[in-house]
Amino acid sequence: MDGLKETKMGDQTCRAICREMLKPGDHICTERWNGLYYHHGIYVGDDLVIHVNGPRKRSAYSSTKMKSSSSASSLYHDTCQNNGCQKGFNCGTIKTCLDCFLDGHSLYVYDYECSIVRRYVKQNGGCIKSPEEVIELATSKLQRKDFCAGYNLLVSNCEHFATLCKTGLAFSMQSIILTAKTVAFLTK
Repeated sequence: MDGLKETKMGDQTCRAICREMLKPGDHICTERWNGLYYHHGIYVGDDLVIHVNGPRKRSAYSSTKMKSSSSASSLYHDTCQNNGCQKGFNCGTIKTCLDCFLDGHSLYVYDYECSIVRRYVKQNGGCIKSPEEVIELATSKLQRKDFCAGYNLLVSNCEHFATLCKTGLAFSMQSIILTAKTVAFLTK
């Protein structure tokens, strides 16, 4: 596994990857808030990523705090030289450069061979799509600006978008695991 390092993302596996190994159509992710959650997108080539941003609330306090926070620095990344980058407070499906997507964090590729992910996709009738199909669907959703009005952290987030593009099934292992852990905690 040259250039790859396996890591745990919640209860699922993803692989750290260097940008030189990225292929168009890859489902990628990066950690946020010290690994509390992961942000997901589809790498479309030319150093660009299509992904979903949720709605953001802006206030004088959060603006000041966010400017100094590395987890939100891409929102203020005004020096981006990539003409294809749609950075900022956009809500919904957007295209940004890889650097703005990563926001200074590590790059991972989503591992569809991980047993829990493979089992979920198979049991629910999905299949891994070709890179061309993945990019076509992501681009279509970008043009239609899907995922903004209906954004929901648990049922319609960036991971749902990326898995939909990659498998035809909108699911989030992070949401599934969080829901299961919450139910287990509440039923103790």
